[in-house]
Amino acid sequence: MNAPGEVVKRPRKRGLLARLRSRYRLVLIDDRTFEERFSAKLNRLSVLVFTVMGLLIFGALVTALIVLTPLKRFIPGYSDEETRINAYRGTLVADSLQDALAEQRAYIENLRAVLTGELPLDSASLKRPVATPQISVELAPGATDSALRARVESEERYSLIEGRAAGERRELASMLFVPPVQGIVTSAFDRAKGHYGADIVTAPDAAVKSCLAGTVALASWTTDAGHVIAVQHGNGLVSLYKHNRVLLKKPGDRVNGGEALAIVGNTGENSTGPHLHFELWHNGEPVDPAAYMVFQ
Repeated sequence: MNAPGEVVKRPRKRGLLARLRSRYRLVLIDDRTFEERFSAKLNRLSVLVFTVMGLLIFGALVTALIVLTPLKRFIPGYSDEETRINAYRGTLVADSLQDALAEQRAYIENLRAVLTGELPLDSASLKRPVATPQISVELAPGATDSALRARVESEERYSLIEGRAAGERRELASMLFVPPVQGIVTSAFDRAKGHYGADIVTAPDAAVKSCLAGTVALASWTTDAGHVIAVQHGNGLVSLYKHNRVLLKKPGDRVNGGEALAIVGNTGENSTGPHLHFELWHNGEPVDPAAYMVFQ
């Protein structure tokens, strides 16, 4: 007990930093022999620092494991690099398909104009697909030109009785045609019956070759003719190849004379067996292919 009148001194409270720096000893003792195995001096500040550093290192390892390994695919909402690349490639393919569709429509319109006689195309117009409005503006003939063209075409047009006109005969005869296939002609050209080509039976899976150099204007499927491919040549000449099994070219491809375009087949409702239906059109008028090439 304290003496009367003696002032009692209370212990002074220590600050936070002082408490953090208070030293402690960590001792590991064998429970059976009470032998000291390990001892270390620690304080609260060092324990706090080591704990924070350990958490930071653990977080960095977990982040690296997620970012650098395929485990990131299992995180909801995270798109990996492969998915982004595939999405980018899909966007490019979609844009390319739109451009190809526009080119194919332009070629089909050009082909329709050629076959109907509205527009005889020459080799200069075959390099790039031209939209229909541009064709009508650039190539629209005047009144004098139209009258002169009508008179010239009437003089050189096919006659159902006499056959080919002399002007067209000389023009086409000067060209060196390559027979698309070698075989037997089972149905010849007959304008009166509306058969504007030659049906040629050849070996199965034979290659269909281009009769002249030109540009593929059409490579498509129709219900009647199956797989059809058409090539625009110079001087208003167009060749068509119908009932193919497989098409080897696409619209816009440049081909040489004798280059394979397709494989002979039996496609389309109007086909009665494996054969090639070959048509040749000049300035919008069908001509007899057998007059310019030999198929046997």
